Formats: sequence, C-alpha cells, structure tokens
Amino acid sequence: MNSKAPRRKAITITNSRWTTYAVAGAASSLAVATAEAEIHYSGPVNFHFTGSMFEKFPLDNGASLSFFRIDEGGGQGYGHLRIPSPGGGNFQSIGDFAGDGVGSSESGLYLSRLRGHLQVSQLRLGNSCRSTTFSNFNCYGGIIGLEGGSAGHFLQPGVGFIAFLFNTGAGNEFGWARIKTTGAPGYEFILLDYAWADPGTPIQTGQTKSLGSVNAISKSGSLGLLATGATGLKAWREQKVTRSPN
Repeated sequence: MNSKAPRRKAITITNSRWTTYAVAGAASSLAVATAEAEIHYSGPVNFHFTGSMFEKFPLDNGASLSFFRIDEGGGQGYGHLRIPSPGGGNFQSIGDFAGDGVGSSESGLYLSRLRGHLQVSQLRLGNSCRSTTFSNFNCYGGIIGLEGGSAGHFLQPGVGFIAFLFNTGAGNEFGWARIKTTGAPGYEFILLDYAWADPGTPIQTGQTKSLGSVNAISKSGSLGLLATGATGLKAWREQKVTRSPN
C-alpha cells in the first residue's frame, strides 16, 4: 500500500495563454465601459455676466445654453436663460427648465435655485411659451430675478444649480448649470460650470462623470481586470466586497 499522499499538480499558465486571457478579458471590460453612456462636463467656465450682455455655451448637436444679462439701470437688472433650436431662430426653444410660472409676464418662468445631488429627470421641467401670432409659438426659457429685483428664487447672493433638458432629435438630454449671483436687485451672475448627459442617461445636479464605471463591470470582465494590474485588481476586489452579504 502506498502511504504517500497524492501530490497536487501545480496549475501553470504559459505566458502566451496568459496574454490571450488578458487581451480577451481587457476587451470584455473595455466593451462594458464603452457601452456606458457619457456625462459631458464643461470644466470650470467662470464667465461673469455684468452690464447688458449675451453669451452662449455649447451642448450636443449644435444646441447651446444661451445666457443674457439685462441691465435696467439704477443698480437693477435680471438674467435670462434659454436653449434655442439650432437653425430655428433665437426664440424657437428646444429646452425646458426647473422653475415655476410668473403669470402673464413675457418671460413667464422663474428658474429654480436648486441644491446638489438632485435627479434632474425627476424634477418638474417646463418652459415659458406664448403665441405671438396665430401660427407663431415662441418659447423664452426662464429668468434669474425679475425687473425691479423683487421676485424669483435667486434673491439672496450665493451659488445654486439650474436644471434643464433639451432634445435635438435623439431623445431628452438632462443637465445642470451652476451659477453664482449677487442677488437682488442687480442679479449679476457668474456661470461657474455645467454638464449634461447623453439621451437616456440619468444625471444629478453637480454630477460631472458617470458613477457606473466600476459597478457596471460584469463577471466576464473580472479576468480582464486582474490582467490590467494593481488598479484592475483593486477594482475587482471592491466589486466583490460590494456584492458580499452583510
């Protein structure tokens, strides 16, 4: 009778086979990451609106955030924001905003001053529109402050978020803009930064990048993460910890 314990055969992977696994796994991981929709962040803008001036900032497919600041004299003024239709005239809007109605005013919508980490798609979004002729229906976006500096959601100086959506034909794209205002009655303001998400992608006020880059990794991509080195291994371990029962 042979008393020797059976030896376990060491599992070895040749360099060429490991390379094959690494390439296949990395490709799988890359496919997952590539399939994720994007959040587009402007980076710091810090554009100061003072006096009477107009400036627009690019979005997708020719759309833009169009900001106005109107100086009424005597230290009073107000701001205005809309997303005009590309090629459709300055007053043909494709954008809606979080806000509430002014009433019969031409501007028609106070832009809400929002805090961070709000899901934009879950907010009530609308626009200020009115018919100027029987066949001409114009939308004017929303306002920061109001003539005389007596109303709106930006009465106090400080920083707040504006939420919006626009649609250039590919579906609704949600976004936010962060501004810093002097408050009433002048309503000078600085556009600090802004961001928007691809159609069908959720975004929160203040969010600058996708949160799903690690959580979206599939089991089939785990080997690829291991093959990418310490960074991939760390991400894989964090994923395993996240999935472990309490």
